[in-house]
Amino acid sequence: MKSLIFLSTEPYSGKTGLALNLAREFDSRGQKVGFLKPVGNAPDRTDSTVTEKDAVFAKEVLALDDPLDRICPVVLTSRETSDRLRQVEGDGASDRVKAAYKEISAGKDVVVMEGSGHINDGRLYGVSGVDLAQSLNTRAVVVIKLDNPYEIVDDVLVLSDRLGENLGGVIFNWVQKSKMPVIKELIMPFLEKKGIPSFGAIPREESLVAVTVEDLSKALGGKILCAEQNKGVMIETFMVGAMGQEQAIRYFRRKTRKAVITGGDRSDVQLAALETQTGCLILTGNYPPPSTVLAVAESKGVPVVLVDVDTLTAVEKTESMIGQVRIHSADKLSEMRRYMQEYIDIDRLCKVAA
Repeated sequence: MKSLIFLSTEPYSGKTGLALNLAREFDSRGQKVGFLKPVGNAPDRTDSTVTEKDAVFAKEVLALDDPLDRICPVVLTSRETSDRLRQVEGDGASDRVKAAYKEISAGKDVVVMEGSGHINDGRLYGVSGVDLAQSLNTRAVVVIKLDNPYEIVDDVLVLSDRLGENLGGVIFNWVQKSKMPVIKELIMPFLEKKGIPSFGAIPREESLVAVTVEDLSKALGGKILCAEQNKGVMIETFMVGAMGQEQAIRYFRRKTRKAVITGGDRSDVQLAALETQTGCLILTGNYPPPSTVLAVAESKGVPVVLVDVDTLTAVEKTESMIGQVRIHSADKLSEMRRYMQEYIDIDRLCKVAA
């Protein structure tokens, strides 16, 4: 039986999409596949079970028969962490993971695992990414969410020291196109010479880091005033409106599938945004727009979200969400698979499972 685990040095690196699509790839090759998220850091409650959001999504899209408390045996909650810090005795996290792994791997050809948000998550319990790779004797594929390509080399080398033979290789994700030559022509060849395989580099794609209008509204504590039927529209970027109406129209035409953030009292900017391809309006200051704006927005199917925060706060919260969203939709998962097939050496990745 073969296995591998996807780990990362920061959250929202794309592990979920890569892990689930690799599981699908093994399945398409006629292999019996198990899936495990040993440690979760996004608690969710399903019926009476405290589980993890990625585990719930995995069970659904992979049509898994395994119970959620086996798919994700350890969920990091504040209560459990407090007990651990007080040295309150409880079930050993490592033992729970090993038991779940044994159960899920029974009768399988391969088990694909997804680590928690950061490779160090769970170290307090002895179930960090490095702990898991070693205790389960599995290969680790480290997903690097790229920012500065020159700064990540040290991180990869340190991880190589920590993981040793358990390091299967790395994948670079969310790479800006301008930085792709540095990755392919300089960093990947260097790592290969160090015995660290690179399976590929996936460029940043806005549609994969989009967020719904509904999620934005909830994060901002807002209220959707109209066109609520379109709250599921995906927002890929945002723009701030603080200029005159004529300037605003030219400015807003630069981007599509966007949220426009502006003051609730700026009806001129709001109407300008509605003249372009806008996914939603976010109106700050808890200042309701005039009925004319709502009428135009409703006719165009553009949700208007009223929030009780200032424009700067709304911008900061929106910026923190876009690009840091979990791939919890079938469409995003399928799109991620297309990118894997185009940019990742999938045959080589499958062979690294040990």
